[in-house]
Amino acid sequence: MKIIDNCIPVKQQDLIINELLKTKLFPWFYCDDITYQSNKSSQHRPALSHYFFKDKKENSIYSKLASSIVAPFTNEPIIQSRAFLQFPLNLKLIGLKVDSPHIDFNSPHTVYLYYVIDADGDTILFKNSKIIKKVTPKKGRLLIFNGKIWHTAQQPQKGIRCIINSDV
Repeated sequence: MKIIDNCIPVKQQDLIINELLKTKLFPWFYCDDITYQSNKSSQHRPALSHYFFKDKKENSIYSKLASSIVAPFTNEPIIQSRAFLQFPLNLKLIGLKVDSPHIDFNSPHTVYLYYVIDADGDTILFKNSKIIKKVTPKKGRLLIFNGKIWHTAQQPQKGIRCIINSDV
């Protein structure tokens, strides 16, 4: 596991913020539950998402935003890359403080989790159902970890949480 602050130049960080959050052109898509998995029921944590890469293929005209984050650290192809935009939720109504722990794929992979902006809503990593690390979202921060590590996110309470999650 590795945490790299300012993993890309500040100018590039600002470009990503501008494209994802400041223009009205970026295509966000509604997602019923941010970590919904077909074998589990929904926890009703809606968000917006955007696939940059899917099944090792570019899926968006914005795919270079995601690949520019990963490229300085690996030559391996991106299997899947998605942006997520979460909004504050009334957790008292939902009854949950964290999303369900999950892994993105069963096959071996590495997760590159890029934090677009400062936010609340830590990423939580687990080993044998015990928390081993909490990482706070910070603009320009990259969290790299083995994809077999179960992880989740706390729901933001104070503002939006925006990430780019790439699996390599």
